[in-house]
Amino acid sequence: MRQCLLVFEPPDGGVAENVLRLALGLKAHGWEPWLAGPEESSIYGRLAEAGVPIAKVPFQRGYGRPHQDFRALRRLIGILRGRRFDLLHAHSSKAGVLGRLAGLAVPTRTVYSPHCFPFVGPWGRARRGFATRIERRLGPTTDAIICVAEQERQLALAERITWPERLHVVHNGSSPCEEQLLPDDELRTFAAEGTLVGCIAVLRPQKGVQVFVEAAPLILSEFPDARLAIIGNGQLREDLEVRAGQLSLDGRLRFFDYFGPASRELSMLEVFVLPSLWEAFPISVLEAMACGVPVVATDVGGTGEAIEDGVTGLLCPPSDPKALAEKIVSLLASPEKRRAMSLAGRRRHSEHFRLEGMVSSTAAVYDQALV
Repeated sequence: MRQCLLVFEPPDGGVAENVLRLALGLKAHGWEPWLAGPEESSIYGRLAEAGVPIAKVPFQRGYGRPHQDFRALRRLIGILRGRRFDLLHAHSSKAGVLGRLAGLAVPTRTVYSPHCFPFVGPWGRARRGFATRIERRLGPTTDAIICVAEQERQLALAERITWPERLHVVHNGSSPCEEQLLPDDELRTFAAEGTLVGCIAVLRPQKGVQVFVEAAPLILSEFPDARLAIIGNGQLREDLEVRAGQLSLDGRLRFFDYFGPASRELSMLEVFVLPSLWEAFPISVLEAMACGVPVVATDVGGTGEAIEDGVTGLLCPPSDPKALAEKIVSLLASPEKRRAMSLAGRRRHSEHFRLEGMVSSTAAVYDQALV
């Protein structure tokens, strides 16, 4: 069986989830996966249960500590020399840089999944220029780049990252809804108070959860009996809680820890909200559709390739609390529309975004990269 090394840096979120699903599914397609990831990750428990080998790498976000980056690169080179892998698949920008450099040092076929190119986002000109130059320099050395959306592929073409034939689109996939899971007792009690609208996300700037908080008074002015939940952990939680407290929402917006899998929380929601400021192709909207929960999301990145606007959910511009509130209110006002979107979402997930499709398409890119 051929061996691949999956290299990733973010310890949680969509990148880690994508790596987890590949690691658990690739053996069925003739690939034995090994992992090289950060010192800690939310997915390590599942991987250990499945017997997937894990190597820890001292990754650091950003490029302000070059000595740490050198340590991580040296560690990756050592891992490659120890096993002679057939292929290295790097996930995310930082792992993409160091993983591909290691693949050049120990000649190894390389595949790269940016999961959102590093020049995308609210960055200054210097950072965007630096990130773009790195991607252009490493792109031609990469045997294949997997874009999670056609929008991401078009962006790579526009920025001249590599040749068109090396760019492949493989949409993310997600598991079927685990409807037998019982939700958290506190969330279930809160949902019993009124129609529950929820945002499930890692609480960092990219996810735009602050826009949902600012939209809350507008939503509750139209539907006073609604309940709003923010389910997640992360660096912005304290700031978001402070801001919510300033809005005098009378306990109708509450914060909950995320325990996962997402099906556990989604089973309580009537509307799922993802107000991201930028994205590649968010897995959370796929999980919501799998569970039959209508989605309101911002039209950023490849999100519009997942959601069929007006059919499985509603799209709105980013950073616009009023527009977000209007879309949510329109769904709260129409149980019939929510029911129709629920059925359509389940159908769309089943037809286009199943995990097996993502894993098999990724394995096909691996096979092509070895030719």
